[in-house]
Amino acid sequence: MPLLHRRSLLTGLCAFATAPALAWDQWPSPTLAPMPGLRPLNNLVLDIVRSYAFGDAHPYTWTPVDHTDGTTRDLDYRGVALARVHPDGGVHCSGITFEVWMQALERAGVPAWLTPSELLALKHTWYVRDGNPHGPVSALASRGLGVVLQRLDELQPGDFVQFWRNSRKGHSAVFLDHRRTRDGQVRGLAFWSAQSSSEGIGIRYASFGSGAHHLSAIHGVRPVCPAS
Repeated sequence: MPLLHRRSLLTGLCAFATAPALAWDQWPSPTLAPMPGLRPLNNLVLDIVRSYAFGDAHPYTWTPVDHTDGTTRDLDYRGVALARVHPDGGVHCSGITFEVWMQALERAGVPAWLTPSELLALKHTWYVRDGNPHGPVSALASRGLGVVLQRLDELQPGDFVQFWRNSRKGHSAVFLDHRRTRDGQVRGLAFWSAQSSSEGIGIRYASFGSGAHHLSAIHGVRPVCPAS
């Protein structure tokens, strides 16, 4: 699986200082090249993420030993349970990004061949429960529901990313924008997800560097569905 990877000794993880819900207009819209036979879901993804409340409306809940689903709502498909809400309503990064992707696919039209068992297997990979470090990238690309992005500068708003820090902690997120140096070099990303630093859903920045919280790798995928 290709690795979007760039290192730098620059600024590390930063908090989003203003109210993100009031600042959506600062983020760029995706610029997507035509994809014959495929329909990118980026705009649908972005429409969906804008609908979520920020902060502890859905508290961040994740522990390494508890395989919670981390979604804000129960997810069902053809009568089969895909995910169930945690008793405290808590969410985590893999759960919220999987939930967003499911909504986007449903709005676009779920391919008839995508069975409940296939979706459960896809979810297992998305949550990195099978040891695959690429998470949503492998989950979608292996089924023709995503296009792997080879370079950092190919990422567009609404793409899904699985990134890792030098501490070996991973994170699943929706890409919003590149973080760049003054000379235009990509040094990191702005992203939407659920994380402890925002007490739930929020927008954050992460950059490459040498510290434990700096990025070590980013894997990216463009969500797509077959064109009708």
